[in-house]
Amino acid sequence: MVIATSPPVEARQRVVGYALLLFMGLIWGLALSMAKLAGINGGHPIGLALWQVSVAGTMLFLASLASGRPPPLRRNVLGFNLICGLTGVAFPAIALFWAALMLPAGIVAISFASMPLFTYLLSVIFRIEAGTVRRLAGVFLGLAAMALLVMPDGALPAPELAPWVLLAIAASVSMSIENFTAGGYRPDNVTSLQLSCGRQYGAAVFLAPLALISATTIAVTGEWGVVHWAATATGVISGVAYTCLLHVIRTSGPVFASQTAYIITLAGVGWGMVIFEERHSIYIWLALVLTLVAIALVSPRAPRATGFVGHARELSPHPGSDDPS
Repeated sequence: MVIATSPPVEARQRVVGYALLLFMGLIWGLALSMAKLAGINGGHPIGLALWQVSVAGTMLFLASLASGRPPPLRRNVLGFNLICGLTGVAFPAIALFWAALMLPAGIVAISFASMPLFTYLLSVIFRIEAGTVRRLAGVFLGLAAMALLVMPDGALPAPELAPWVLLAIAASVSMSIENFTAGGYRPDNVTSLQLSCGRQYGAAVFLAPLALISATTIAVTGEWGVVHWAATATGVISGVAYTCLLHVIRTSGPVFASQTAYIITLAGVGWGMVIFEERHSIYIWLALVLTLVAIALVSPRAPRATGFVGHARELSPHPGSDDPS
């Protein structure tokens, strides 16, 4: 027997869904400015990345315990967490902290928005998805937007900043590789919340030795300053926003959740203007418009397991995963 959802319940659910989309987009966009704030106040990108994953991992671990399903320690799950932790968390975190230190936060936000474009391109190259004219046009439009960030004279505050834009784009490519790989190797009978927690600790396996060798760890004891609080904010934002995302995917579907990509990009630019008084050239604004159009073209029109921009393959319930999140 199928019980239809009453219109008031559906309306309330949609209102909550849009409120969470706005909330996620605003705080994820803010995380880029917090990353820049931590960097310009003396935090090293490697130490900051380790701090962030430690905070986010702890939050997600406690959430997993509260749900009654702590992260499993099976060999295939641990291997999955290490691979995804390296390609989807450790390298992107270091790259984005470094890029945020050197670049305006708004430019980092636009560069980071290229992730769904590369994810789709990989899916086409390896014949996971069909290459449609509309979506491939979105990829090329997105690449044109990335070119506008670095090629024209006067696009960036200084020409020597171009390599840092490429580093931010490399972070997006790395996360696209993780997203693409995770789609085919996600372990069975594991929730998205458990895997998200595992990714953080998988990243810590790589980041902790790097931070110790480079002597860039952040001291937990002693008086906390801007670096501590800003780095903690990025970790809290990551954990809270990710948990909200899981709820939106479960209640409203991955395509609805994918709309947060637009808000993150716009919020990233907006927060940079508010906090750091950033002002951009006409080329950057044109790149922003082209990026938003490209995301719209690449995004699937119908609900599907790969709908969420950037992490859909990982977040969408996998056959046999018994995912209650």
